Amino acid sequence: MLASEAQARETLAREILARRFLVLTAVFLAFLVTGVAGRVIWFDAYWVFRQDPPWRHETGGNSRLLDRQTRRAKVLQALTRPYDLALIGSSTVYHGLDPADVTAVPGSRVFNAGISAIIATELPVIAAVVASRAPARATLGLDYYMFSRPGVPVHLDEALATPSGRLTALMGSVLGRYALDDSRLAAVAGGDDPGSWTRAGFRITPPLPAALTLANDATRRRTTAPFRPETLAGLDLALDRLSGLDLTVYLSPVSDAQRRVLAELGLLDDFSQWREAVMRLGAARGRPVLDLTGLGDPYPFDPAAGSTPAWLDNLHYTPLIGRQVLERLGLRRPPAR
Repeated sequence: MLASEAQARETLAREILARRFLVLTAVFLAFLVTGVAGRVIWFDAYWVFRQDPPWRHETGGNSRLLDRQTRRAKVLQALTRPYDLALIGSSTVYHGLDPADVTAVPGSRVFNAGISAIIATELPVIAAVVASRAPARATLGLDYYMFSRPGVPVHLDEALATPSGRLTALMGSVLGRYALDDSRLAAVAGGDDPGSWTRAGFRITPPLPAALTLANDATRRRTTAPFRPETLAGLDLALDRLSGLDLTVYLSPVSDAQRRVLAELGLLDDFSQWREAVMRLGAARGRPVLDLTGLGDPYPFDPAAGSTPAWLDNLHYTPLIGRQVLERLGLRRPPAR
């Protein structure tokens, strides 16, 4: 009897010690997680949590991380920013459409959701992300390259089209390994591309020298490919996911320099087929597509001479043309005559 009582007391003591160990472990982990989350939120490498993260004071708003991880950054920002108008598209959108130029909606309620080198198969994903925030309005800027590139090195995760996928992304932005790794100045500073980002998702880019615009022209000649009609399915699904919004779809302005590239590669017919196919799809969906491809015609561009007030390079127009795009979309008052 005495032996069994002693054994019971010993067992109870072990259980108490085990519970204390678990409690102490839980407290330690809670402090650790709190410390990690606090560091990530304080530094805010992807500009998700704070109005003015500390790295901006060191870099002037330039961020190698935002330049190179645009997909991750724009998704996280689109999931957390307050906005009534979303400007969806590729890098042509975040270089050319400045939310500050919008007059139909307060600039503070506009988010530029442009993503570098986005392709048509990714459009349904960013469409679902934006639709989950239920803004009143959205625009979707389309360019030929979305429907001709065979793929991209990093594709938007299709899980982001689901509530659980979006929640996972938000949790990862605080507790993910990349979140902590990127929460240091060395990960943000030292970008190769001049310019800076705004909180509204627009990238301010200074004029590029001729050496760079020529290099970009050479890149277009290597990467421009035939139209891939099967990619229209991505646009169709994106339109479906944005069907609850006041949506305007348009074809982005094209420079004369880029038309020359298409001509020299024998792809002008592909370009025409793409325009017609997108217009037909939009009409079938009850979403007439505005053809703004000719909006840049009055502004010739020579890659050998560097950027102009209207064009950064072959592909990217500046806010000079962007303001005209916004006017055509009904988002900016025309200048007084």
